[in-house]
Amino acid sequence: MSSIHPGSTQHDADLAVAVCESFDRHATLRIWKRSIEVQANAGTVVLTGAVRSQSDKEIAEKSARGVKGVTAVENQLVVDGDLELAIAQALAADSRTRAGFPGILIGVVFGVAYLKGTAPTAEVKKTAGEIASKIVGVLRISNELVVPVKAKAAA
Repeated sequence: MSSIHPGSTQHDADLAVAVCESFDRHATLRIWKRSIEVQANAGTVVLTGAVRSQSDKEIAEKSARGVKGVTAVENQLVVDGDLELAIAQALAADSRTRAGFPGILIGVVFGVAYLKGTAPTAEVKKTAGEIASKIVGVLRISNELVVPVKAKAAA
């Protein structure tokens, strides 16, 4: 998707649209191009948003560079797998959530992080969501961690 910002010219807007249209030549980008934001300013194109793979990130940049009038590309796209790894590392490094492994499962789809599995306590569940939300590139958290109900001892 292209966007027009204050100070943008019609040429910038047309260039952003042309870059978006260039994604149509690539199957994975064509399918998921709504997750990519394209901004143009005086020939410089900035790509932001999330993509599924490093390959998609590279293809988006190459595609943008191939558009007539593009003089530079700033590729700020975030790869979902990189976000998954960053979240896992942050949770493992934090003493409050370290005990949650291996029960906490992490998945990221276009910048939306899904926390699934089990958390030993409600506090670990809450903290895991807070930590994940602070990772640069995470757009939203879906904290679906389950805290097991402890059975009462028989009397």
